[in-house]
Amino acid sequence: MKIMVVMGEYPPEEGERRRQAVLRCASPGTEIGFGVIKATFFRRSNSQVNSLSAGPLVAEIAVKAEADGYDAVVPFGTLDAGVELSRNLVRIPIVGAGQSVMHLAVQLSNRLGVIAYEEKSIPFMRKQMHAWRVADSVVAMRSVQVPLMESTKNRDAIRERFIRCAREMIDDHDVEIIVPMGVTMVPVQYAPEEFKKELGVPVMDALKTSIQTAEVMVRMELTHSTRTYPRISA
Repeated sequence: MKIMVVMGEYPPEEGERRRQAVLRCASPGTEIGFGVIKATFFRRSNSQVNSLSAGPLVAEIAVKAEADGYDAVVPFGTLDAGVELSRNLVRIPIVGAGQSVMHLAVQLSNRLGVIAYEEKSIPFMRKQMHAWRVADSVVAMRSVQVPLMESTKNRDAIRERFIRCAREMIDDHDVEIIVPMGVTMVPVQYAPEEFKKELGVPVMDALKTSIQTAEVMVRMELTHSTRTYPRISA
């Protein structure tokens, strides 16, 4: 199968770091293509305005990917930029990393702790979680307070703050699973297994979840309902 991953613009080294993380998430035999939009999630805040402004650009890639024979599209990152718009325009599966990882997590526990990059990202995440009908299972949200564009040079700080935030939520809010809502934290910078071993609770991987959810949908010949996302006539 062929899956298109839609990414924003990154400096070359950062872009390659993310492409390699995507490739590690795919199953043997899955062909990954990369589409790049003329926008960046790297220099701007990981927030709603970023998601909304990038949405039409993601949708353009999705339409072209379907025409080019791709079986599914996954926008990179947990903002799920362009997911809803693209589902109205194509018939192949469009899988959001944020939505898919939260839906997987609620099958494992109803006491989830979410970790974001920055505090200002959290309001949009709350809106998304209500839209995805998982908000009742999120009992705590924290941030590492490291902007996305500063993640590599502050890699050690991310690890320290991630562990501190997770332990606080586990101890004070009885959190049973940690969901990093930022694929740069997990798995680009750190493997979820590393944090799981130290924390003693599962740590989710939104990037791997999105890629492998797309694979499952393709294998099962499933896509979004045309009653939910009807084709709009010109």
